[in-house]
Amino acid sequence: MFAFSHPPTKAASRCLCTFLAITLVACSTSHPEHNLYVAHFGTQPETEVLAERIADDWVIRNGEERIVLSHLREELYAVPIFGGSWKGQWVGEEWRGHWTDSLRPGNYRVPVTLTPVLNTRPTKGSKTASRWATSEGTLLLQTREDSLWATISTPTGDYRYLAGKKTHNTLTFNTFDGAHLFRFSATLKGDSLVHGSFLSGTHYETSFDGVLAPDEGEGWKSGQQAFNGAEMALTGVNALGDTITWNRSSLDAAGKSGLVVDVMGTWCPNCMDEARLLAELAPRHPDVQFVSLAFERNTDANILPRLAQFQEALQLSWDVLLGGKASKRIAAECLGVVDTVHSFPTTVFWAPGSDPVIHTGFNGPATGEGYVVERVFFESQLRRLSGRSKNH
Repeated sequence: MFAFSHPPTKAASRCLCTFLAITLVACSTSHPEHNLYVAHFGTQPETEVLAERIADDWVIRNGEERIVLSHLREELYAVPIFGGSWKGQWVGEEWRGHWTDSLRPGNYRVPVTLTPVLNTRPTKGSKTASRWATSEGTLLLQTREDSLWATISTPTGDYRYLAGKKTHNTLTFNTFDGAHLFRFSATLKGDSLVHGSFLSGTHYETSFDGVLAPDEGEGWKSGQQAFNGAEMALTGVNALGDTITWNRSSLDAAGKSGLVVDVMGTWCPNCMDEARLLAELAPRHPDVQFVSLAFERNTDANILPRLAQFQEALQLSWDVLLGGKASKRIAAECLGVVDTVHSFPTTVFWAPGSDPVIHTGFNGPATGEGYVVERVFFESQLRRLSGRSKNH
């Protein structure tokens, strides 16, 4: 505590202000205040994504996507939807720690360091779009100055929101969606992408290359799979441990005109995107029964609470049932109406008395026009199922 018997002189005031400033810095245990950071993940080479510090939370910025990692205690942050955590500590202006993926076996951890972005400037001009045929699928790329936004579409789903930069002739774009950590890089040589690599966390690496595709439109369509003629019936275990069966008789008993079965996994970001679309559309079709049938990496005692957590996080108004281990063969056996499951997610639209329509893969919001096509298809199928109750 400081007190003056008379008003301080200007010199004394300057000395006091300097002393207080030094004292506050020396005694402070809080980190320096910045808004924007780069998260450097410990892959080789590093995978980098943007992160914001908002209140006590970290917010991941994958292009247009925002993922909030909620502060739990000390320097521990919860990864939404997929579980896992960030844990670390402040060292000067840097935050140093690691990401733990709780859905992957073997105590899977990747180091992460967040450093402040001291100088920022907005990019100017309009985005330029291009389409590339690559070794991983169709690359949808947008550029503005040295900034990049992208996704890669495949027959089974898309790589969601990717963002990065162009340095000289090297393109690098990355994402962290809570379940996956992806890094793509390649050298731009004329109309080709060469000498590239694709990293998935610290456990997978392969080459990546591509060529510029004609700008004739993707010709997006919703993937479908053949019905094998078997009777529609499925069984799973709900979060309370009860065995639930859905077939023609149980559907009739529930007074429902149709059934939508979402074959998925709580570890799957494309499944998350599809579940969000179903959750948005479901209230318009109260006469249709929705069910999520999960196939999980682990099926131990922790899995049923995990299913309940996934259901709550996405605000699903229907059961998430455990079907079995995360295996396409097991999923096909459980579902019955297909000889094999091509992808997670796979979605079945069925009305008693008609053949099920089996949808494979999912193009999420990051694909733009691809997602529009998916949405139109889902809405048409739900109208078809709902229409049965009105016409019969």
